[in-house]
Amino acid sequence: MRKYNYVSILLILIVDAILEGILQNIFDGNLLIIAGFVSFIFDYIICRGLLYNREGSFSDYISGIKTMTGKVFLMNILAGAIAVILLTLAMLASGAGFLFTSYSVENPKVFVSFVVLFTLAIIFTSLLFAYMNFFMADDRYRDLAFFKSLKLIVKAGIKLFSESFMAGVKAYKITLISTAIVIVVLLFTPVAGQIALIFGVIAVIALFFCTPTFRASLSDIYLDRSEEIYEEVMGNKN
Repeated sequence: MRKYNYVSILLILIVDAILEGILQNIFDGNLLIIAGFVSFIFDYIICRGLLYNREGSFSDYISGIKTMTGKVFLMNILAGAIAVILLTLAMLASGAGFLFTSYSVENPKVFVSFVVLFTLAIIFTSLLFAYMNFFMADDRYRDLAFFKSLKLIVKAGIKLFSESFMAGVKAYKITLISTAIVIVVLLFTPVAGQIALIFGVIAVIALFFCTPTFRASLSDIYLDRSEEIYEEVMGNKN
């Protein structure tokens, strides 16, 4: 893996989490879209930093916000809309449509099926658009038309899906193991809620602290393969 500043990325993630938490409290959780905007802005900052200031300081990374354009916002909004649709379908398919109502279900299997399908939908959309902000932040592709950029992003997500997935498995080993334990506990020993809670907390903490490594891994894949994918999409490859 190419060298990068783990601490800078971690600090950006912490600031992101704090700002999202503040916004959630201010708007009482009613304007999740604002938190989504904050999240993709910081994701862009990380991607830009990994392309041009890998070993830079926190301020070096943050300075990347100055390169954001309207196309970046529109592309992230589109990706967010697609993600919401897929997550909603996953929720309905799991039998957890009751979450749209005031009705509650005590059956842990319904909850587990919801968590599993919801997680799979998140993984799929995350990997499909994994390289979106790398392309958006890359000066080589900034002048492409919107839909050409979208085609490039989706092509990269599909073509590099397995590599991205394995990078995620490698980076999030602790999170995956802890989540598996939570699912098993909820399915077979529903009374052991405290055990599930402990491993759930471990999974979340590991997810947070392993994210810089995962993002750096994706940037390595992007730097190695982006030109190849660009040539394929634009029809310049012999």
